[in-house]
Amino acid sequence: MIVVYIAYALLFVGFLLLFRVQLSANKNKIHLETKRVKNPKIAILIPARDESKVIEPLLKSILDQSISIPPEHVYIIVEKETDPTIAIAKKYHMQYFIRQKLDLKTKGYALQELIEDLEKKKEYYDLYFILDADNILDKDFIRYMLEDYQAGYAISTGYRALKNRNHYFPISAGLTFYFINEIRNRNASKKNGSMLLSGTGYYIHGEYIKKWQTFPFHSLTEDYESSLYYALNNISTHYQPQAIFYDEQPENYRKSIVQRSRWIKGYFQNYLAYQKLFKEKLRKHPENKGAIIGMRIGVLPALCIVLGLLLLLGVNITNAHSFFVLIAFIYLVLVIVTAYILALVSKSLQLNKKLYLQVLFYHPIFLISYVHAFLRAIIKHNLNWEVIKHETTEYEEISKENL
Repeated sequence: MIVVYIAYALLFVGFLLLFRVQLSANKNKIHLETKRVKNPKIAILIPARDESKVIEPLLKSILDQSISIPPEHVYIIVEKETDPTIAIAKKYHMQYFIRQKLDLKTKGYALQELIEDLEKKKEYYDLYFILDADNILDKDFIRYMLEDYQAGYAISTGYRALKNRNHYFPISAGLTFYFINEIRNRNASKKNGSMLLSGTGYYIHGEYIKKWQTFPFHSLTEDYESSLYYALNNISTHYQPQAIFYDEQPENYRKSIVQRSRWIKGYFQNYLAYQKLFKEKLRKHPENKGAIIGMRIGVLPALCIVLGLLLLLGVNITNAHSFFVLIAFIYLVLVIVTAYILALVSKSLQLNKKLYLQVLFYHPIFLISYVHAFLRAIIKHNLNWEVIKHETTEYEEISKENL
């Protein structure tokens, strides 16, 4: 019986924490950057280890931007002189940078090495865009992002759409980012909250790169680490939904579990590292109190609710009727959540009836599989940054269908 009480207590705490986040959401005041120029000098940084199969469409989309980007301001980071990506960079007259410190394996270290090299050369930019090699940009991506720069935002992230959306699995994986952008970040933007960056499709104001003289975020999830840093220091961040870029998602379960295990491990490493810093900051009554409370609570509501439900399932495992009723209830709730997200992004995804029903059926199972990823992240102590191989998607195909 005590286990049941613990389960209900966890459920209560989870919903209480959700209410706490919503209650504090309006308590934010940000300071926009005053240092901005009419025609900023832009650098595009692309970590691209063994990405020759997918990078060319991205480079084409950069050259096709409605705001002209000089190709020599595009920097492609590789790890060896034999990487075929170098020949592609030369083809489009773009710069390539060969890493030397290969023992430092995360994406953050790749960006650090390039930025420190630019610092040595005294090569500075007003804006630094971070992109992944498998991305493809809408032709107006830079133009819309510049609107946020001119408004004074130090960091801005665009709308992460899906490249490979002809199968229910990558669509289910991609809904995570639709949720982050269209629910979490859009609502935070309205309340001067702090954005949750998701790895790619964002810019950093050049004044911060100049101040750091490096890229200081090196964890397994450098995007989440930087998001915590920006919230802690009340650095203005924004979500620009009109700046669309396309991203590839894993097309099989194994790749997805490997990727999500890394995210989960990196998430909790950074989450725990920042707890003391957030606690000390809140004592000083910061102007962005709501953003800090939201970041400090993080996924605790979801974690409490999931643990509570798992305990209830465990208690009822010998009672077949109660067990299956609870399973059915959880699944139904997740179907409703999936339907809500799909309704928000229906214009972007444009799914046919068959795919819609497949995603509606499968996405709840995908969400439940986060338990597998979580357990893998805990059990596998030597979990490191691993390459997720991407597939080729032609730029012309994306252009005709979406841009």
